Formats: sequence, C-alpha cells, structure tokens
Amino acid sequence: MEATRCYADVFLNHEPMTRYSRISPDLFFPPARVYVTLCARDSLSFIARDTISGDLAGFVFCSDLATDWSSRDPLMADMFSLFNEITCILGRLEQCYREDFRFGPGESLHLFQVGTTPRFQGKGVAKAMVMAAVDHARTRGFSYALAECTSPASLELFLSCGFFEAYVVPFRDFSVEGTCYFMDLPGEITLLVREL
Repeated sequence: MEATRCYADVFLNHEPMTRYSRISPDLFFPPARVYVTLCARDSLSFIARDTISGDLAGFVFCSDLATDWSSRDPLMADMFSLFNEITCILGRLEQCYREDFRFGPGESLHLFQVGTTPRFQGKGVAKAMVMAAVDHARTRGFSYALAECTSPASLELFLSCGFFEAYVVPFRDFSVEGTCYFMDLPGEITLLVREL
C-alpha cells in the first residue's frame, strides 16, 4: 500500500504528461494498486528502504516489454483508459523500438516508473535502483532495457546509467487524429535504450 501511494504521488504530481492531463487520484489509485502488485509478482521491480528507519525511499517499477497488461487484470484496462493520450505517445515510441530492435518475451526490460520520496531525493537512490534493475534483468537473460523520460531530471538519470537516446518526440508535435494533446506542454518525451 505504501509503495502504491508513493507511485501515485510521483505519477500524478511529478510526471509532466499526467500532471497536464489532471487525472483524478480517486480513479487512479485502485488500478495503480493492481499494477504495483503485478510488478511485484514479476520480480523485476525494486523498492528501496532506509536501512535505519525502514521508511520507503523509492521504487523502480519494471516489466517485460512483451507483457500485455490489459489481459492480466481488468483494472489495468481501466488504468490505461484514464490516460489514453499518454498511452498513445508511449505506444508510438515503443513501436519505433519494436521496429528497430526485434525482440520477444524475456528480451527487453521496460523501466516504466522511477520515483523517490522527498526525503531521499538527490541522494543517489534512483540511480541505485535503476542499476539494480538493469543488473537483475541481465542475470535473468534480458538483452536490452528501455525507459521513457519526460523530464530533464529523468533523462539525466538514465543517461548517467548508461542508456542512450533512441527516439524523441516533442510534446507539441504529438497528435492523434489531428489533435495535439500536449501542445502547451514544454519539452519532449525521449525513449532511451541500454544494451545489457
């Protein structure tokens, strides 16, 4: 429950596209709890805790990119419907990746969300969790890791972990059926890749 609350806070309040979309926390929390539970079952994600207090310091939620989340639990389809435009822009980036890096199940780790609690920000927790996830994926036989970055801070984090920029979509240039959903949102979304 604690990890789900932290995830919801980071995703709803600090991720630029989600903040821009103004998704209701009451609608987001139930499917987010299912998502966090499913990530834990896959044993690819990590939670960091303070060794003295035991307080949650941060999380990195990961999955196999080949995972069909909507088929795993009905609430996952509900979650994706909350931010259809975000799903579309992520899908566009991932489609580019799928075309350039042919892969099957167990080959590409998707680092979907990384977050730290305010008390532990700027202390290297996020980088340590990303590196732990990458190292763990390598031991499980994955060949690549990828992440979408929507802010300068997340871009800097993944570049410092050995990822390279593969695809970039400026928010103002993204449209679905002629509608530019993020026209007023500055910046861009970048898909980064690292070979394992």
